[in-house]
Amino acid sequence: MSDKLNEINKQFEDLIQLIDRERTKEALKKWQIFEIFLSRRHPSFFRRNKIALISIGLIFLSICVFYLRSTEEFLYEIYFVCLALIRIAIVPLLPIWDWTKIYTSQCLIGNPFVNNSIDLAECNKCVNTSEVVRLSNITFFNFTKQIYFNHLPVIIDDATESWPAVRQLNLDRLFQMFAEDPILSQQDLCHFKSNIRQYNQIGGADRLFDDFLQGKRRSFVAHWSNCQRESLKIIRKFYSKPYFLPASIGQTLLGNWFIVSAGMDKTSDRPHQIPLNSEWNWVAQIQGRSAIRLEPQDACGKLCSTLSSIKLNTGDLIIYSRLFSASYLPLSKKTILLAQGFE
Repeated sequence: MSDKLNEINKQFEDLIQLIDRERTKEALKKWQIFEIFLSRRHPSFFRRNKIALISIGLIFLSICVFYLRSTEEFLYEIYFVCLALIRIAIVPLLPIWDWTKIYTSQCLIGNPFVNNSIDLAECNKCVNTSEVVRLSNITFFNFTKQIYFNHLPVIIDDATESWPAVRQLNLDRLFQMFAEDPILSQQDLCHFKSNIRQYNQIGGADRLFDDFLQGKRRSFVAHWSNCQRESLKIIRKFYSKPYFLPASIGQTLLGNWFIVSAGMDKTSDRPHQIPLNSEWNWVAQIQGRSAIRLEPQDACGKLCSTLSSIKLNTGDLIIYSRLFSASYLPLSKKTILLAQGFE
């Protein structure tokens, strides 16, 4: 009887020891998990300040490079890189501050005392301008320093070399796109105007496209703005931002313009207005040839000269500031001008 009791007692002791070992293992596991949690909650100094240290390193590297290459052109490159970094940095702010509402505004805070008319002092920049020079292979630095800051109108004859528009668009295909494309044909055109009165009514643009494609209309002048987002995306496949414009210069969000004519090269003797009034404007000759006339605006009319007989050949791009208004005469049977403003 005592042997059986001793055996039972021994089994209980073994069971108690087994339970103690399991408890020890479980506690060890929990402690290991807790240590991992602590290590994550309290990372090393480098991990805690990794972004700051990398930023300081990049700044230090930039300063070193700046002193090694302290040229004026390099300063512009650094400036535009900083602008790009700022744009990336403000994206995470969207949940807190919706800055997209002021994206199209020229100023963060509007000034009610700003006068948009041209000041007489600005006209000093066009007093000595007597011709429009032709340039090619111009860098954004030289464009900014020599042309943009001085409000000089110029023709860039290699600006459209990479544009599909010059190779693929002509008047027939352009009108066919707007008449048959499932998106373009459904989008409203902004500021459509023609020298033919019957087309300056509701639905007049569609009638002009159809009449031209069917051979019913061979003589006209027309222009319109592609202001709808969907149509803008389609037209932008045919051109890109001129290569010489700095990254900080943004093209207007008001759309691009087509200025077209047919059969007016011998019958028209009055220049037709180019309806752009942005801070700066560019006009590219996509098909045919045109004669451009730049006329000084407002107070500059008495100080600056009118620049006439400016010839645009296919592929040329003329760029001018708000000191001038532009008009054109078609020199070819069919012409297409593509234009856009920028700030």
